[in-house]
Amino acid sequence: MLNSVKFGDGHKIVNILTEGYGKVEASAFGVRKTKSRFGSKLEPFTVAHFLLYRKTEDTLFTVREADVVSSNAPVREDLSRFILGSCMIEPIVRFVERAEVDRRLYRLLAASLSILGEIEPERGIYLLSMYDVKFLDVLGYGIGAASCAKCGLPFEEGARAYADRSFGFPVCERCKTSSCAALSEGARAFVAWAGKSELMRAAKVTMKQETIRGVRSAIESLYLLAFHKTPQSWNQLGEIPFHHGLRSE
Repeated sequence: MLNSVKFGDGHKIVNILTEGYGKVEASAFGVRKTKSRFGSKLEPFTVAHFLLYRKTEDTLFTVREADVVSSNAPVREDLSRFILGSCMIEPIVRFVERAEVDRRLYRLLAASLSILGEIEPERGIYLLSMYDVKFLDVLGYGIGAASCAKCGLPFEEGARAYADRSFGFPVCERCKTSSCAALSEGARAFVAWAGKSELMRAAKVTMKQETIRGVRSAIESLYLLAFHKTPQSWNQLGEIPFHHGLRSE
């Protein structure tokens, strides 16, 4: 379940990411009423098996049944996890077309929400960053961290990388502009590592504050390049204390 909006007297329109059909919008009648058989099954972050019905392809689906696979309750019950989970869901809601079907996207979100409920919230920024890198890759905006996004020449070991809103990440010293954000070698290395590593490894990441700021700058540049905007939920990341796994400068 991605999100929902209130509809009529006690009803909801729910937005669901499915494995086989992409994003699906469906009406859930009476779900907001006390005696609803759905109860808490149609809450954000919930992974469930849905039985959906519609008369024709031009009409909205109706939710007939919902069997919860994982409620991901820890993500809803902790503010830090809730913000991080929202940062994972919003790009799918805003930037993924309904006609786009990719099982990798469903599996990425389901796995990320499950892990988010298990790891320390203070380490969630690393998980979110890994999620963002993989999300961009699934949508075709993969990061070739070994060569410059503008000129295509390979980076030498220890060379400074830059994030650019027009060309993405990484941009080399030769191609940088005055609007580029300079990133550390550690930030470029993390982005390259995140794309091919298992999400659960976020629980073991140790990083300097400068490095994680650089990672987020690189990811921001790619969102701006791909979608011309960034998720609004990112504005709430400043409310989360990130202490564990951060090394002093």
